[in-house]
Amino acid sequence: MTNEIALIGLGYLGKIHLKLLKENPNWNLTGVYDIDRTLTQNLASQYQVKGFESMDELLENCKAVDIVTPSNTHFEIAKKAIMKGKHVFIEKPVTSDLKEAKQLQQLINEAGIYFQVGHVERFNPAFIAAQPYIQDPKFIEIHRLSQYNVRGTDVSVVLDLMMHDLDLVLSIVKANIRKISANGAAFVSKSADIVNSRIEFDNGCVANLTTNRIAFKNVRKFRVFNQNNLVSINLLDKITEVIKIKNAGHDSKNMIIEPSPGLPKKEIVFEHPIILPTNAINEELNAFHYSIHSNKQTKVGIEDSIKVMELAFEIEDKIKT
Repeated sequence: MTNEIALIGLGYLGKIHLKLLKENPNWNLTGVYDIDRTLTQNLASQYQVKGFESMDELLENCKAVDIVTPSNTHFEIAKKAIMKGKHVFIEKPVTSDLKEAKQLQQLINEAGIYFQVGHVERFNPAFIAAQPYIQDPKFIEIHRLSQYNVRGTDVSVVLDLMMHDLDLVLSIVKANIRKISANGAAFVSKSADIVNSRIEFDNGCVANLTTNRIAFKNVRKFRVFNQNNLVSINLLDKITEVIKIKNAGHDSKNMIIEPSPGLPKKEIVFEHPIILPTNAINEELNAFHYSIHSNKQTKVGIEDSIKVMELAFEIEDKIKT
């Protein structure tokens, strides 16, 4: 059956994937594997799935694999799965090394399998609701603040958290990058914990990103300034607001702006797109299933992830210099 999937990695995020895969009617979860044998057996028993003794055994009993392990293990696991002809869903970053990511890209092309990277914010219902209103962005302002969690600090905040927003920016700005500026500082980790980056594109768009993983509260705000509107996206609370400015009519009941003499009055119109109550991780797993069964390109492929990695490593180089 082409809907047979197995899960590798049962840490914090792996447990979330396990629960969702078990409940998802699109997938038949054939079993799980983690290097922690006790954890594997306990969760296999709890969710009534098979706990595989080895990765090789797991790969012999599925058509697709969901890899949710530390990023420094991604390359070897994904390589083995691809060479066995398995479709692969893998959490971001696809690898911790750009050269390895490009090696995987070649293997994927040779094997002809479907490969999707878990840039989960693409499936955030607030971001999806904003899509019809985002056209030719002029300026993008992003703040992603996170309370400290030792999980993920094996890499810099750029590869850990900022990559989410870099992926969103590259998905909506269809132009080459002209200039990158960045600075950052390490406070509790060996690599940067707070980073600010400014990305300038050939079409004039500018994206300013601030990412902090030692903040006092969690914030995930994404603002897009277009030609005729401002799209404000709260990725954490799943709220999208569109603010439009247009010429005011005589009977306007909205907020009025008094412009310079000789110019028409403007009114501010607020729109609140409908946000569907979906789970982003579940939706990306559904998209992976759809790609396999409809013979269509995955929503976030290896090419997308490599572009994000290239940008992320360039930002890190700017911080170092």
